[in-house]
Amino acid sequence: MQSDTFLPDTDSDSESDSSGDLPKNNNIGTLFDFTKEAWIGERFIDQSSQEKYQGIRNELFTQATETTRLCFNTNWDAGSGVQYNDTIDIIDQYKLGNVKNIIGFELIQADVMNGATGIAFVDLVIPEIPHKACKINERGISIIARLKTYASEESTHYFGSEPQKSYRNFFTPVSLSKITLELYNPDGISVDTTDYKVFYEFEVTILRQTLSER
Repeated sequence: MQSDTFLPDTDSDSESDSSGDLPKNNNIGTLFDFTKEAWIGERFIDQSSQEKYQGIRNELFTQATETTRLCFNTNWDAGSGVQYNDTIDIIDQYKLGNVKNIIGFELIQADVMNGATGIAFVDLVIPEIPHKACKINERGISIIARLKTYASEESTHYFGSEPQKSYRNFFTPVSLSKITLELYNPDGISVDTTDYKVFYEFEVTILRQTLSER
């Protein structure tokens, strides 16, 4: 059974100044020659299993990836008047720290307000997202999702669109600072967004470690 006592440093010179050195102890993760197998069969002072602790910790708190949800309103007031905005600034708006290791991007849900023409659906295209994470429509265009809408005699109409099953396909880590939201009608023509308002929720997956980490 291991204890939390500090280990003597037999290699140090009693006359040398070691005030800047880290204390050596046998706690998990702080022993300098610690190996991954060191906790197998071992127990803490309260007799709890170090293996179970390590497994729960890694599963819940030290995962290789982390996810962040981004909520975006195309007609939010940025201080210069309300107008349609098709660009998301990931760094300035959402303060994501590690934008160099993004490996996944997924639409969680979208609410579309179409106040003009009777278009059955619009395709959402984000050019900055790798094609591996996209779907392909009948025109061969890489899209993030197909958002339903339909004609209405009312001046405005909202239609919620939420995938029934998560579509996840990780890609090689990329750096993203801004993303552009483009909408196309069934004819593959860019939509005039004058009469549109869209509320998006995206999920961004970030790799916490680099692929080249030793």
